[in-house]
Amino acid sequence: MKKILLLTASLFAFICADEFMEDGTTTLGGYGEMHYDMEANDGDGKLDFHRWILYVKHQFNSEWSMMSEVEIEHNMVGSESALGYEGGYVAMEQAHLNYYNGTWGFKGGVLLVPAGITNEYHEPPTFMSVERPEYSKYVIPTTWFDNGFAFYGKVGGVNWNWTMVGDLDGDDVGAGIRSAREKGFASTTSDWTKTLQLSWAGMEGLKVGGSITMNDAPKDDGTTVGVNLTEFNVTYTKDNMYARLENGKIDYDNNDVAESTSGYYLDLGYNIASMVGCDDQDLYVWMRNSAYNRDDIGDDTEISLFGVTFKPTDNLAIKFEMGDKDDSDVMRMGLGYMF
Repeated sequence: MKKILLLTASLFAFICADEFMEDGTTTLGGYGEMHYDMEANDGDGKLDFHRWILYVKHQFNSEWSMMSEVEIEHNMVGSESALGYEGGYVAMEQAHLNYYNGTWGFKGGVLLVPAGITNEYHEPPTFMSVERPEYSKYVIPTTWFDNGFAFYGKVGGVNWNWTMVGDLDGDDVGAGIRSAREKGFASTTSDWTKTLQLSWAGMEGLKVGGSITMNDAPKDDGTTVGVNLTEFNVTYTKDNMYARLENGKIDYDNNDVAESTSGYYLDLGYNIASMVGCDDQDLYVWMRNSAYNRDDIGDDTEISLFGVTFKPTDNLAIKFEMGDKDDSDVMRMGLGYMF
Protein backbone atom coordinates (compact mmCIF):
# COMPACT_ATOMS: atom_id res chain seq x y z
CA MET A 1 0.00 0.00 0.00
CA LYS A 2 2.81 2.41 0.91
CA LYS A 3 4.54 1.63 -2.39
CA ILE A 4 1.34 2.38 -4.31
CA LEU A 5 0.85 5.68 -2.47
CA LEU A 6 4.48 6.64 -3.08
CA LEU A 7 4.23 5.77 -6.78
CA THR A 8 0.98 7.76 -7.10
CA ALA A 9 2.47 10.79 -5.34
CA SER A 10 5.60 10.66 -7.51
CA LEU A 11 3.56 10.44 -10.69
CA PHE A 12 1.36 13.36 -9.57
CA ALA A 13 4.44 15.48 -8.78
CA PHE A 14 5.96 14.66 -12.17
CA ILE A 15 2.76 15.63 -14.02
CA CYS A 16 2.43 18.89 -12.07
CA ALA A 17 6.10 19.77 -12.56
CA ASP A 18 5.81 19.13 -16.28
CA GLU A 19 2.69 21.31 -16.44
CA PHE A 20 4.50 24.24 -14.83
CA MET A 21 7.77 23.88 -16.73
CA GLU A 22 6.85 22.99 -20.30
CA ASP A 23 6.52 26.58 -21.64
CA GLY A 24 9.31 28.28 -19.69
CA THR A 25 13.06 28.56 -19.91
CA THR A 26 15.29 29.89 -17.14
CA THR A 27 18.68 31.48 -17.79
CA LEU A 28 21.51 32.14 -15.33
CA GLY A 29 24.15 34.80 -15.91
CA GLY A 30 26.15 37.43 -14.12
CA TYR A 31 29.25 39.57 -14.04
CA GLY A 32 32.07 40.49 -11.71
CA GLU A 33 35.21 42.60 -11.49
CA MET A 34 38.36 42.89 -9.39
CA HIS A 35 40.41 46.11 -9.24
CA TYR A 36 43.99 46.71 -8.19
CA ASP A 37 44.61 50.39 -7.48
CA MET A 38 48.39 50.67 -7.11
CA GLU A 39 48.39 54.31 -5.99
CA ALA A 40 45.77 53.93 -3.25
CA ASN A 41 46.61 53.99 0.47
CA ASP A 42 49.66 56.23 -0.05
CA GLY A 43 51.14 53.83 -2.56
CA ASP A 44 50.55 50.64 -0.57
CA GLY A 45 47.82 49.69 -3.04
CA LYS A 46 44.27 48.42 -2.76
CA LEU A 47 43.02 45.08 -4.08
CA ASP A 48 39.24 44.88 -4.20
CA PHE A 49 36.81 42.40 -5.71
CA HIS A 50 34.44 45.26 -6.28
CA ARG A 51 31.31 43.55 -7.57
CA TRP A 52 29.77 40.09 -7.93
CA ILE A 53 26.36 39.87 -9.59
CA LEU A 54 24.09 36.90 -10.24
CA TYR A 55 21.53 37.29 -13.03
CA VAL A 56 18.38 35.16 -13.29
CA LYS A 57 15.90 35.40 -16.16
CA HIS A 58 12.80 33.34 -16.83
CA GLN A 59 11.03 33.42 -20.19
CA PHE A 60 7.39 32.46 -19.62
CA ASN A 61 6.51 32.59 -23.31
CA SER A 62 7.44 34.63 -26.39
CA GLU A 63 6.10 37.85 -24.86
CA TRP A 64 6.36 37.62 -21.07
CA SER A 65 9.58 37.31 -19.06
CA MET A 66 11.09 38.09 -15.67
CA MET A 67 14.66 39.15 -14.99
CA SER A 68 16.58 39.94 -11.81
CA GLU A 69 20.07 40.82 -10.58
CA VAL A 70 21.43 40.43 -7.06
CA GLU A 71 24.67 42.26 -6.28
CA ILE A 72 27.29 41.85 -3.57
CA GLU A 73 29.96 44.55 -3.33
CA HIS A 74 33.43 44.40 -1.77
CA ASN A 75 33.61 40.66 -1.00
CA MET A 76 31.38 40.55 2.06
CA VAL A 77 28.60 42.17 4.00
CA GLY A 78 29.35 42.86 7.65
CA SER A 79 29.59 45.47 10.32
CA GLU A 80 32.66 47.22 11.65
CA SER A 81 31.72 46.46 15.24
CA ALA A 82 31.24 42.74 14.64
CA LEU A 83 34.07 42.05 12.24
CA GLY A 84 36.49 44.93 12.57
CA TYR A 85 35.80 45.62 8.91
CA GLU A 86 33.14 47.63 7.15
CA GLY A 87 32.15 45.51 4.18
CA GLY A 88 29.95 46.04 1.18
CA TYR A 89 26.25 45.54 0.72
CA VAL A 90 23.66 43.31 -0.94
CA ALA A 91 21.17 44.89 -3.32
CA MET A 92 18.41 43.83 -5.67
CA GLU A 93 19.67 45.90 -8.59
CA GLN A 94 17.00 44.73 -11.01
CA ALA A 95 13.86 42.60 -10.61
CA HIS A 96 11.09 43.24 -13.08
CA LEU A 97 8.36 41.64 -15.10
CA ASN A 98 8.66 42.39 -18.80
CA TYR A 99 6.21 42.27 -21.70
CA TYR A 100 7.34 42.80 -25.30
CA ASN A 101 5.34 42.05 -28.44
CA GLY A 102 7.95 43.03 -31.02
CA THR A 103 6.75 46.63 -31.32
CA TRP A 104 6.38 47.97 -27.80
CA GLY A 105 6.99 46.74 -24.30
CA PHE A 106 6.25 47.26 -20.62
CA LYS A 107 8.32 46.70 -17.46
CA GLY A 108 7.34 46.80 -13.81
CA GLY A 109 9.51 46.22 -10.76
CA VAL A 110 13.03 47.28 -9.81
CA LEU A 111 14.32 49.17 -12.86
CA LEU A 112 17.49 50.90 -14.01
CA VAL A 113 16.94 54.55 -14.87
CA PRO A 114 17.65 54.80 -18.65
CA ALA A 115 19.99 57.80 -18.39
CA GLY A 116 23.32 57.57 -20.23
CA ILE A 117 25.09 54.44 -21.41
CA THR A 118 26.83 53.04 -18.36
CA ASN A 119 23.83 53.04 -16.04
CA GLU A 120 22.10 50.45 -18.21
CA TYR A 121 25.16 48.65 -19.62
CA HIS A 122 27.80 48.53 -16.88
CA GLU A 123 29.20 45.01 -17.20
CA PRO A 124 33.03 45.23 -17.09
CA PRO A 125 33.72 44.05 -20.68
CA THR A 126 31.43 46.79 -22.07
CA PHE A 127 33.71 49.71 -21.10
CA MET A 128 37.45 50.21 -21.49
CA SER A 129 38.64 51.50 -18.12
CA VAL A 130 39.34 49.49 -14.98
CA GLU A 131 36.80 51.45 -12.95
CA ARG A 132 33.61 52.87 -14.38
CA PRO A 133 34.09 56.46 -15.60
CA GLU A 134 33.94 58.96 -12.74
CA TYR A 135 31.37 60.86 -14.81
CA SER A 136 29.14 57.84 -14.20
CA LYS A 137 29.54 58.33 -10.46
CA TYR A 138 29.12 62.06 -9.95
CA VAL A 139 26.91 63.19 -12.86
CA ILE A 140 24.82 60.11 -13.64
CA PRO A 141 25.12 58.11 -10.42
CA THR A 142 25.62 54.62 -11.80
CA THR A 143 24.14 52.30 -10.77
CA TRP A 144 20.85 54.18 -10.36
CA PHE A 145 17.84 51.92 -9.81
CA ASP A 146 14.46 52.18 -8.10
CA ASN A 147 10.98 50.70 -8.09
CA GLY A 148 8.74 51.76 -10.95
CA PHE A 149 7.31 51.22 -14.41
CA ALA A 150 8.52 51.68 -17.98
CA PHE A 151 7.07 51.70 -21.49
CA TYR A 152 9.38 51.30 -24.46
CA GLY A 153 9.36 50.58 -28.18
CA LYS A 154 10.60 51.57 -31.60
CA VAL A 155 9.22 54.03 -34.16
CA GLY A 156 11.04 53.93 -37.47
CA GLY A 157 14.70 53.87 -36.59
CA VAL A 158 14.27 55.53 -33.20
CA ASN A 159 14.07 53.60 -29.93
CA TRP A 160 12.10 55.29 -27.16
CA ASN A 161 11.75 54.64 -23.43
CA TRP A 162 9.51 56.37 -20.87
CA THR A 163 10.35 55.32 -17.31
CA MET A 164 8.80 56.40 -14.00
CA VAL A 165 10.43 55.41 -10.71
CA GLY A 166 10.31 56.65 -7.12
CA ASP A 167 11.36 60.13 -6.03
CA LEU A 168 14.84 61.24 -5.12
CA ASP A 169 15.34 62.35 -1.51
CA GLY A 170 15.34 66.15 -1.60
CA ASP A 171 17.19 66.41 1.73
CA ASP A 172 20.11 64.45 0.21
CA VAL A 173 20.33 66.32 -3.09
CA GLY A 174 23.55 68.31 -2.91
CA ALA A 175 26.40 68.77 -5.35
CA GLY A 176 25.05 65.83 -7.32
CA ILE A 177 22.24 63.34 -6.75
CA ARG A 178 24.21 60.20 -5.86
CA SER A 179 23.25 60.30 -2.17
CA ALA A 180 19.62 61.10 -3.03
CA ARG A 181 18.89 57.73 -4.63
CA GLU A 182 16.36 55.72 -2.60
CA LYS A 183 17.21 52.40 -4.33
CA GLY A 184 13.68 51.08 -3.86
CA PHE A 185 14.10 50.84 -0.10
CA ALA A 186 12.16 53.95 0.92
CA SER A 187 10.64 55.09 -2.36
CA THR A 188 7.90 57.73 -2.50
CA THR A 189 5.92 58.88 -5.53
CA SER A 190 4.93 62.46 -4.71
CA ASP A 191 6.28 63.53 -8.12
CA TRP A 192 7.84 60.38 -9.63
CA THR A 193 11.29 60.51 -11.24
CA LYS A 194 10.47 60.63 -14.94
CA THR A 195 12.92 59.80 -17.76
CA LEU A 196 12.41 60.09 -21.51
CA GLN A 197 15.17 58.38 -23.49
CA LEU A 198 15.66 58.34 -27.27
CA SER A 199 18.33 56.56 -29.31
CA TRP A 200 19.16 55.93 -32.95
CA ALA A 201 21.37 53.25 -34.48
CA GLY A 202 20.56 53.62 -38.16
CA MET A 203 24.19 53.66 -39.34
CA GLU A 204 26.51 50.68 -39.07
CA GLY A 205 28.72 50.97 -36.00
CA LEU A 206 27.07 54.16 -34.73
CA LYS A 207 24.61 54.67 -31.87
CA VAL A 208 23.44 58.11 -30.74
CA GLY A 209 21.24 58.72 -27.74
CA GLY A 210 20.09 61.13 -25.09
CA SER A 211 17.68 61.50 -22.22
CA ILE A 212 15.92 63.95 -19.92
CA THR A 213 15.23 63.04 -16.27
CA MET A 214 13.01 65.21 -14.05
CA ASN A 215 11.94 65.12 -10.42
CA ASP A 216 10.75 67.55 -7.76
CA ALA A 217 12.47 65.72 -4.93
CA PRO A 218 10.51 66.00 -1.65
CA LYS A 219 12.12 67.25 1.57
CA ASP A 220 11.03 66.62 5.14
CA ASP A 221 9.99 70.26 5.56
CA GLY A 222 7.37 69.94 2.81
CA THR A 223 9.36 71.78 0.11
CA THR A 224 11.05 70.20 -2.91
CA VAL A 225 14.35 70.40 -4.80
CA GLY A 226 13.93 70.48 -8.55
CA VAL A 227 16.24 68.14 -10.46
CA ASN A 228 16.57 68.23 -14.25
CA LEU A 229 19.22 65.96 -15.77
CA THR A 230 19.91 66.15 -19.50
CA GLU A 231 22.52 64.01 -21.22
CA PHE A 232 23.80 63.13 -24.68
CA ASN A 233 25.88 60.11 -25.71
CA VAL A 234 27.40 58.55 -28.80
CA THR A 235 29.30 55.30 -29.44
CA TYR A 236 31.10 54.32 -32.64
CA THR A 237 32.67 50.89 -33.19
CA LYS A 238 33.74 49.86 -36.70
CA ASP A 239 36.89 48.79 -38.56
CA ASN A 240 38.82 48.33 -35.29
CA MET A 241 38.01 51.89 -34.20
CA TYR A 242 36.32 52.69 -30.91
CA ALA A 243 34.96 56.02 -29.72
CA ARG A 244 32.55 56.93 -26.95
CA LEU A 245 31.34 60.28 -25.61
CA GLU A 246 28.99 60.97 -22.72
CA ASN A 247 28.09 64.52 -21.71
CA GLY A 248 25.56 65.59 -19.10
CA LYS A 249 24.32 68.36 -16.86
CA ILE A 250 22.02 68.55 -13.84
CA ASP A 251 20.17 71.81 -13.16
CA TYR A 252 18.65 72.36 -9.71
CA ASP A 253 15.88 74.55 -8.27
CA ASN A 254 15.78 75.43 -4.57
CA ASN A 255 19.09 73.67 -3.89
CA ASP A 256 21.24 75.49 -1.33
CA VAL A 257 24.36 73.47 -2.18
CA ALA A 258 24.66 73.86 -5.96
CA GLU A 259 22.92 75.38 -8.96
CA SER A 260 24.17 72.73 -11.36
CA THR A 261 26.47 69.72 -11.87
CA SER A 262 28.11 68.89 -15.20
CA GLY A 263 30.72 66.66 -16.81
CA TYR A 264 31.82 64.54 -19.73
CA TYR A 265 34.26 61.86 -20.84
CA LEU A 266 35.64 60.99 -24.26
CA ASP A 267 37.22 57.61 -25.06
CA LEU A 268 39.19 56.96 -28.26
CA GLY A 269 40.71 53.57 -29.02
CA TYR A 270 41.93 51.16 -31.67
CA ASN A 271 41.99 47.37 -31.77
CA ILE A 272 45.57 46.36 -32.62
CA ALA A 273 45.06 42.59 -32.16
CA SER A 274 45.59 41.74 -35.84
CA MET A 275 48.83 43.74 -35.86
CA VAL A 276 50.37 41.59 -33.12
CA GLY A 277 49.11 38.19 -34.25
CA CYS A 278 46.01 37.93 -32.03
CA ASP A 279 43.51 37.49 -34.82
CA ASP A 280 40.86 35.72 -32.71
CA GLN A 281 41.13 38.15 -29.80
CA ASP A 282 40.77 41.87 -29.10
CA LEU A 283 43.52 44.16 -27.87
CA TYR A 284 42.49 47.79 -27.54
CA VAL A 285 44.85 50.68 -26.95
CA TRP A 286 42.81 53.63 -25.75
CA MET A 287 42.89 57.04 -24.14
CA ARG A 288 40.36 59.05 -22.10
CA ASN A 289 39.89 62.74 -21.42
CA SER A 290 37.31 63.61 -18.79
CA ALA A 291 36.21 66.50 -16.60
CA TYR A 292 33.39 67.09 -14.17
CA ASN A 293 32.34 69.72 -11.66
CA ARG A 294 29.94 68.74 -8.91
CA ASP A 295 28.77 72.29 -8.17
CA ASP A 296 30.02 74.10 -11.31
CA ILE A 297 32.05 76.41 -9.12
CA GLY A 298 35.83 76.68 -9.28
CA ASP A 299 38.05 74.35 -11.26
CA ASP A 300 36.86 71.12 -12.84
CA THR A 301 38.19 67.75 -11.74
CA GLU A 302 40.24 66.68 -14.77
CA ILE A 303 41.24 63.11 -15.63
CA SER A 304 43.54 61.84 -18.39
CA LEU A 305 44.09 58.12 -18.86
CA PHE A 306 45.95 55.84 -21.26
CA GLY A 307 45.12 52.15 -21.20
CA VAL A 308 45.25 48.70 -22.73
CA THR A 309 42.27 46.34 -22.65
CA PHE A 310 42.78 42.71 -23.67
CA LYS A 311 39.83 40.45 -24.41
CA PRO A 312 41.11 36.87 -24.83
CA THR A 313 37.58 35.74 -25.66
CA ASP A 314 34.09 37.18 -25.71
CA ASN A 315 32.91 38.65 -22.41
CA LEU A 316 36.29 38.57 -20.65
CA ALA A 317 38.49 41.65 -20.14
CA ILE A 318 41.95 42.20 -18.64
CA LYS A 319 42.73 45.88 -18.21
CA PHE A 320 45.61 48.19 -17.38
CA GLU A 321 45.55 51.98 -17.21
CA MET A 322 47.73 54.87 -16.09
CA GLY A 323 47.43 58.63 -16.09
CA ASP A 324 46.57 61.44 -13.74
CA LYS A 325 43.65 62.97 -11.89
CA ASP A 326 44.19 66.61 -10.95
CA ASP A 327 47.99 66.03 -11.16
CA SER A 328 47.83 62.92 -8.93
CA ASP A 329 49.11 59.68 -10.46
CA VAL A 330 46.69 56.91 -11.45
CA MET A 331 47.77 53.32 -12.07
CA ARG A 332 45.29 50.43 -12.00
CA MET A 333 44.79 46.87 -13.21
CA GLY A 334 41.52 45.00 -13.45
CA LEU A 335 39.82 41.74 -14.35
CA GLY A 336 36.22 41.57 -15.51
CA TYR A 337 33.77 39.05 -16.91
CA MET A 338 30.16 38.60 -17.90
CA PHE A 339 28.17 35.55 -18.96
